[in-house]
Amino acid sequence: MSKNATITDVAKLAGVSITTVSRILNNKPDVAPATRQRVEAAIEQLGFTPHVVAQNLAAGKSRSIAVLYPSDSLGFTELEFEFFVGVSQAATKASFLFNLIVTPMTEQTLLNLFRSNQVDGVILMEIHLNDRRVDALREHGYPFVLIGRCQDNTGLSTIDLDFETAMVKACEHLVSLGHRRIGFTNLIGVQQGYGPAIRSLWGYQRACEQFSFEPCYRELKPTIDDLYHATGVMLDEQPDMTAMITLHAGPLVGAIRAVQSRGLVVPQDFSIMGILSDQTAQILSPPLTAISFPAQMMGSRAAQMLIQKLHEADYEDKQVLLKPRLVVRESTAPARDSRS
Repeated sequence: MSKNATITDVAKLAGVSITTVSRILNNKPDVAPATRQRVEAAIEQLGFTPHVVAQNLAAGKSRSIAVLYPSDSLGFTELEFEFFVGVSQAATKASFLFNLIVTPMTEQTLLNLFRSNQVDGVILMEIHLNDRRVDALREHGYPFVLIGRCQDNTGLSTIDLDFETAMVKACEHLVSLGHRRIGFTNLIGVQQGYGPAIRSLWGYQRACEQFSFEPCYRELKPTIDDLYHATGVMLDEQPDMTAMITLHAGPLVGAIRAVQSRGLVVPQDFSIMGILSDQTAQILSPPLTAISFPAQMMGSRAAQMLIQKLHEADYEDKQVLLKPRLVVRESTAPARDSRS
């Protein structure tokens, strides 16, 4: 037995061509039974293990999945990395390769990933309510899963956080502490139909109506400087604002600095909370009260759904909407004017 046996060694021992060995490895027809038996005996004698990726390429499959995360020059936050880790772990466990594609793709480029056998399936992120990528893949019947949701999710496999309910739950927590002027800094993209931003705004608007407080709202890019500036402007325009919710996980330190620059202390004078992963919430100072965003689990679940779709001819699409989970830590406290 040779640990480094190659397909050439198998062909030589069996007295056949490399092409014949390849056909047998890929279960091609028109191979004489006696020849097949000789090759299989040679494989067993040499301990030859075929390269799984090469086999699948020969069979028209890459055994590879890709995550499409159209990025910009701002880079990734801890949250995105948790998504990617979850996908990678699930893909590795199922013996699939994992590719991360961050370049925005045209419809043609996206379809070419499948036509050229570069991937067997894709996971789409940064989903818009009306997403051209979804329309293109659905029209051509290529396998994909969404981390996020569209407006029409018929026949789609999706996993997402219920952002609207999450915002209401966050506001409810702050209202229970006596806060009556609660600000909200949202991700940009409402006008462009970006799902998480729109659904979070809907939730905030619903909470304003349900709990009878005036909105104080900003949309901004996810940078420390932008969040610092926006928080400062909101505090100057609304001096009675005593709490804030943000969707900006990575640059949240900018909001804390803006509060501190005005002589306020978190949470004694001002409460801050967000929608972010437990890992990010715990490393902030003070540790942040948050709606937990289980990004790693969502990435892993999306990959499992996609691989299951690739394996099962009768796969039924699943739409998973995660209920928000509030984790109270040290960044929220009773409002100043509500303390006895």
